[in-house]
Amino acid sequence: MQGLQYDAIALLGFGEAGSDTLPKSAPGEVIIRVGAWSLADLRESAIGKVLMHQQDWYDKYHWSTAKLAPGVYRVRMPVPDSTDKTYAEQEKLLLPGEEVVPVALAAAVLLCHLKVAGTDLLDNGWTRCAESIPDEHHVDLNVRGGPVSVDDYWDGHRIDSLWLSAARKS
Repeated sequence: MQGLQYDAIALLGFGEAGSDTLPKSAPGEVIIRVGAWSLADLRESAIGKVLMHQQDWYDKYHWSTAKLAPGVYRVRMPVPDSTDKTYAEQEKLLLPGEEVVPVALAAAVLLCHLKVAGTDLLDNGWTRCAESIPDEHHVDLNVRGGPVSVDDYWDGHRIDSLWLSAARKS
């Protein structure tokens, strides 16, 4: 995948495009400018009502309303060769300075790509996110031919379409 650049603030209807030019993206990398919003904010936005499944199972978890730190991020979605691995094995693929992508940031990337390209950036797969729920599960996102959906998988599960995505502040 060639590098992508998205000003999510403008694309997702949260404000005007930034005046600063986004940095150049490397192959396999998404550069994205985001605001201080949460997964719940994205779901309730005008674009979220169209391009996200209207799920509420995760509302009971604090991370659903945790706000992103606004700014520009470099996201690898997905991390190459991260399928067929447990969560612990996937974490070992993070580059220095990277962290597992927060769910709100991953959702913003998927929403922007759906809006601009009309395609599933994960090519019918899932991506694990940083947020966890009880019983050794991590939140994951998928598009799979429809709107963005929030699910979870057991950390020990190895699946050939379950990727990890990584992020770092630019």
